Amino acid sequence: MMASARMYGVFTALVAVVTILTTVIFSVLPESPHPEIVVFPKKVSCQYNTGDKLEKVTSQSDLDQVTYPGYTDVTVLSNASDHHRGDVLTVRVVARDKKGRPKTYGGDFFRARLVSSDRSLQASSAGHVTDHCNGTYTVEFPLYWVGGVLVKIQLVHPSEAVQVLQRTRETPNKRFFVCSFFDVKTKATETRQCFSSPNPSLPPQQQCDFSKQEVNGTWICHKPEKLPCSSIWLCRWDGGKSYKRAVGLLSGKMEPKLFKKPYLEAELKVDPKEPIRVLEAELTTPQHLPACTGDASESGGSLGHWSAKVWTSSVCNVRVFAGEDIRRCLANKTVYMQGDSALLQWSTRLREVIPLTDIIGPAAKDGTPKRHPHIRLRNSSQWNISVSFQFHHFPTQGHSWNYFYDFSYTADVLDSIRGGPNTVVVLGLWAHFTAEPLDMIRSRLHYIRGAVHRLLRRSPDTQVYVRTGTTREHNKGKLEYYVLGSDWLAYQITEVIREVFRADPDVVVLDTWDMSVCQPGKDSIHPDQTMVDSQLNRLLSHICP
Repeated sequence: MMASARMYGVFTALVAVVTILTTVIFSVLPESPHPEIVVFPKKVSCQYNTGDKLEKVTSQSDLDQVTYPGYTDVTVLSNASDHHRGDVLTVRVVARDKKGRPKTYGGDFFRARLVSSDRSLQASSAGHVTDHCNGTYTVEFPLYWVGGVLVKIQLVHPSEAVQVLQRTRETPNKRFFVCSFFDVKTKATETRQCFSSPNPSLPPQQQCDFSKQEVNGTWICHKPEKLPCSSIWLCRWDGGKSYKRAVGLLSGKMEPKLFKKPYLEAELKVDPKEPIRVLEAELTTPQHLPACTGDASESGGSLGHWSAKVWTSSVCNVRVFAGEDIRRCLANKTVYMQGDSALLQWSTRLREVIPLTDIIGPAAKDGTPKRHPHIRLRNSSQWNISVSFQFHHFPTQGHSWNYFYDFSYTADVLDSIRGGPNTVVVLGLWAHFTAEPLDMIRSRLHYIRGAVHRLLRRSPDTQVYVRTGTTREHNKGKLEYYVLGSDWLAYQITEVIREVFRADPDVVVLDTWDMSVCQPGKDSIHPDQTMVDSQLNRLLSHICP
């Protein structure tokens, strides 16, 4: 008991030291050249290699050591009388388990927001979490508006649930895909299972390998008995079998409990509970932010806040584009979009606002199923605007049958674009990769980056934009939706996108993560019009600064 008391005393002292150091660090942060732009230190990545880490939750005793929201401390560090617009509000989180014991390792996944206590303002912003790898966390909130603010911090997943997500993510081929092979003359059809990663258990002579190493694209199907591989026609994702397989990756009865209340998406108690008053800045704030020119310093800039359902960037001047503004901005331009259905929303919204006329894709051949177009061309002859959208290549997660040869790899599409000063390329690949090993999207993005470089060497004036992921809904809190599509999985892809394109001054990363963390609407893979319009405002502000 005395030894335990001494250990607790040592830990308490360490927490005190961390608190003091944190306060000192943030008191000497480099002053931003623009009061609206907050400068943060580089994020620390924990390797989770501490010796006392709970490796696996297999018993009630283990579950009692998991980060417990009811005992986790959230404390505002600075004095309530010192807050001004343009400052950073610093919050400390000390994770504790169900017995009230401080955690000694990091890895918890939080969602941090600052919201206005005055509902008429409809203001909110995202906080940025630093994991100190010892059970303590620092959360930084830029203060963008004057008035009362409330700190909202949610424990999305304890570190022990994150470990499960890390393990299950790296399991290849956990989603179930099928493709049909079709003979146009005989009408014969065979359906076979397909794989998005190599499948060592399937002998080479039993494979139809449609992989393309040049772009790191893998697609392998079980060979039909009578039809040739070249007769591949339609493919789809089987949700029921995929969900069942994903849930089966969890061990025992305890691991599934990590994805239920109280350990899942729990709001933490904050000290103090009362609104924090933010005063006007002591120094005069410049009237205007710099234009969104696409410089490397602005690429990836996600800082900003919502106000009255409009996103205001603190990095550059994001304008609000009405229909006439959009038409003038995109006049005489060709916009190529490739990605998932979250990016399709942008194309659809532009069709509505400009408006654009749909050009029907290629018709289905005689005797074959009706074609569902995955290349969508839309144009306006009056303004000479052309917008095309195309889904990225497999794996794509959709219940409907899709024509295999309608899909192209993003790198190949980029190599086919001539480019020029009136050409805009927008890429958005993330939502269909949350269930795949992280190296799949990382290596594919590296090949895409190479294709972007080739495009820019051909046509240096081409504008290229890459958007990141967002938060999403998880239907009725079902376990399978977290195993295959947790926000933690999406955030890791967002980090990879930032990492891959960070060093490219000619590629603008439209970082939409913070926008979704604190959005006024509900979380959704397909967000509401408020979110889509503000996302497009950011894109258009770069195209037409």
